[in-house]
Amino acid sequence: MEKRYEILLFDVDGTLLDFDRAEHAAMEKIFARHGYPYSEETLLRYREINSQLWRDYEQDRILKPVIHMTRFEQLFREFSIEGDGAAFNREYLDALSAEHFTIDAAEEVCAALSGRYRMYVVTNGVSHVQRRRMRESGLEQYFSDLFISEEMGVQKPKREFFELVSHAVENFSPEKTLVIGDSPTSDVKGAQGFGLDACWFNPAGRPVPSPAPTWEIRSLRELLSRL
Repeated sequence: MEKRYEILLFDVDGTLLDFDRAEHAAMEKIFARHGYPYSEETLLRYREINSQLWRDYEQDRILKPVIHMTRFEQLFREFSIEGDGAAFNREYLDALSAEHFTIDAAEEVCAALSGRYRMYVVTNGVSHVQRRRMRESGLEQYFSDLFISEEMGVQKPKREFFELVSHAVENFSPEKTLVIGDSPTSDVKGAQGFGLDACWFNPAGRPVPSPAPTWEIRSLRELLSRL
């Protein structure tokens, strides 16, 4: 039995919802709609571009609109695709919002824990995309509120993000709050920067990051025995 918590803050993508699968499904549909060539190479390169842009955003090097304006523009240039990257991005986000594959045991775990803890979502995702995916996945019902960076004007791992959450959650206690997520930076570093414990969801068995999480799980079901 781990430390007794009262509040659980869950990340969404890569923790509750399978973002990689949703991303691939959305990309495949939109590329096919436009008749653009699409392959595993296209997807992998897009993910590299997108990941770097999100890292830049998390570190305050760029604003979020830059991600949406440039990621497909850069991809199209590299693959000699003639198209409007910004317009394509809007179509992609609409398609992505319709994809809501859950991580293994996510609903089982959320249903079991929601009766014992106050649970909230903390995510850097796009507002309309995340809200629709959480709603249509059936997971939204287990959470008291969704805290989304686009609506809050600040993103994880910034201290201000978690500070806003602490003000919004009634009777918030840092000592009794656990952040659960798959990102060593947004979730683990962000939580610890505000004095919160962090549970790192690490199904792939990646090397332990620095700073080290409070504890680590390989499957969401581990939460049922450790909380």
